[in-house]
Amino acid sequence: MSSSLLQHRLGLRWPLLQAPMAGAQASAMALAVSGAGALGALPCAMLAPDALRRELAVMAASGLPYNVNWFCHTPPVPDAAREATWRAALKPYYDELGLDIDAVPAGPGRAPFSAEAAELMAECKPPVVSFHYGLPAPELLARVKSWGAFVLSSATTVREALWLEEHGADAIIAQGLEAGGHRGHFLPTGRPEAKTAPSGGSAP
Repeated sequence: MSSSLLQHRLGLRWPLLQAPMAGAQASAMALAVSGAGALGALPCAMLAPDALRRELAVMAASGLPYNVNWFCHTPPVPDAAREATWRAALKPYYDELGLDIDAVPAGPGRAPFSAEAAELMAECKPPVVSFHYGLPAPELLARVKSWGAFVLSSATTVREALWLEEHGADAIIAQGLEAGGHRGHFLPTGRPEAKTAPSGGSAP
C-alpha cells in the first residue's frame, strides 16, 4: 500500500504517523498530532481501565482520526531476587538524584492486549489500532476488526513482516536498526528450526 493510499484510507492530510510513547504522553499529544492532519497515537499499555476509558472517550469525542496502541508480549514471570538485585545496583544513582527507588512499582509495567481491553475499546471503536510484538490472539484480533478498525503492527525483519501479513495486519510498520534497543522483535532470528511466536499466534 503506497503512502498516498494509506493517507486516504486513514483520512489524513499528511502521511505521518506519530509514534506512541507509553509513560511519556497521553491524549493531549495524540489530539495535537491528529488536529495537525497526521495520525496521533494513544499508548495504552500503561493505562488502568478507568484511565483507558477516559482517554478513549476524549479521543473519540474529537472526531479526528487516531490510533490506539497496544503490546502483544507475554509478561515476564516475577522474580523477586532479580528485581532486588537491579534495585540495589541502581539505588546509588536514584539517591544521587534525590529519587526514591521504592516508589518504582514492582513487576511488569506494561500490560498486553486482553479481552478486557477489547471490551473497553469496543465502546469507542477506535478507527486505527496498532500493536507491537506481533498481533493478539485470533479471537481478539477479530474483535478489533469487527468494528472496522484498520490494524497496524511493527516488524523488524522481513520474516516478521510476512508473519504479520499472513496473520491479519492491514499495514506494517517497518522498524529499522535506527530504532536502537527500542525495537519490537517478536520472532527469533537464530536457528531456523526455532519455533517460538508472540502470544497471539504460532510461528510460521
